[in-house]
Amino acid sequence: MSVQKQRYTSKKTGKTTVRYFANVWYAVESRSITGPMRDKEKEARKDEVDIMRSIEAGQGKRKQKERMTTIQEIFDIWHDATAPPTYANSTWRIYERFYNDYIKEVFGDKAVSKVKATHIQKYVNLMKQSHSPGTINKCINILSNLFGYAVSPLKCITPMENPMEGITRCTVPVRKKITWSDDEIAYFLNLQEVMESHYYPMFCLSALLGARPGEVCGLTENCLSNKPTYLIDFDRGYDNWECETNLKTHQSHRQPPIPKHLYDLLHKRLIWKKKNRLEDKSWSDNDYLFVSQNGNPIKPKQYAYAFKRLLAAHNKAMEEYETEHGSLPNGEMKLPYITLYGFRTSFATNNMRRCPNAALISSIMGNSPKTLIQFYTQSDTEMQKELINNYVNMERTIS
Repeated sequence: MSVQKQRYTSKKTGKTTVRYFANVWYAVESRSITGPMRDKEKEARKDEVDIMRSIEAGQGKRKQKERMTTIQEIFDIWHDATAPPTYANSTWRIYERFYNDYIKEVFGDKAVSKVKATHIQKYVNLMKQSHSPGTINKCINILSNLFGYAVSPLKCITPMENPMEGITRCTVPVRKKITWSDDEIAYFLNLQEVMESHYYPMFCLSALLGARPGEVCGLTENCLSNKPTYLIDFDRGYDNWECETNLKTHQSHRQPPIPKHLYDLLHKRLIWKKKNRLEDKSWSDNDYLFVSQNGNPIKPKQYAYAFKRLLAAHNKAMEEYETEHGSLPNGEMKLPYITLYGFRTSFATNNMRRCPNAALISSIMGNSPKTLIQFYTQSDTEMQKELINNYVNMERTIS
């Protein structure tokens, strides 16, 4: 706190004039607050007192606001502000679940201004003892959003007081994705119990086009076209909270060609739905292509569970037969355990092996070539061996 002098010498007259101004350091925002230039020092002193009173009054209001603003209150405001379509419905719901499961009990009743970086780091360290890196990172994301929102637009804390600064996310170990070969996919789709499943047309779509489960569940009755060629229109999704969703990216909106036998299979399902609706007008009052036996839309987790159940039942039957007879039946096999999403990874990997055209394959899958290469395709030992052998043979030819 001080009153500063500023001297000004006129080039024209050579006369030096002294003027005064108040200069008060505002530690909370790490900046100086200055008053206007005054001809008299006592006027600047009065400005200094006024600035100090203003700061004290502002800090008092701010402290009162801090005492009232808890992490729970910040979350309620932030969660309401980020409701769909700001966030995708699934992301928004998952953030709510993670906050309630992992954050609320620890920080919910704490004043936002009282939470320090040491508290966050201790929380992260304790989480590491019993939770996966993915779960911890999700919680860090939520906390970063909450404290960022407390800084702006709520202005409950300053950027300097944000406790998330310097908090690092956990390294998520890279796990080799398990995929099915073309033969394994064909084997699964030709199993009698799979072909008789209500989900069989959906399995075919996931396997033959690498479509996301939510995209398959969200297909409409008008998604099929046979002029001038057989096409299917991916234009929306359906999530586990029974909400119609927009697709993940603009590339996800696509209309790839499909083989006639797949078109016929899907069209047969459409006929089945329309026939049931004619018999009972209250049945399946929606425009989804795929519905359950009772006419309701199929949720992705319901679809995924059906796949998991069929795969587990088949492998169990094979293991029991092998235990009893010492070997598997002729032509039968046990399949690697994959998730339903494994169809998508398998589609990308198998097609990149046959035709390494990332732009073409990604246009069918509904993502960018960069995403395809980074997240879906993976080299296997045979692919690496083939590349190295081809390179060695080329070197020998040149020499």
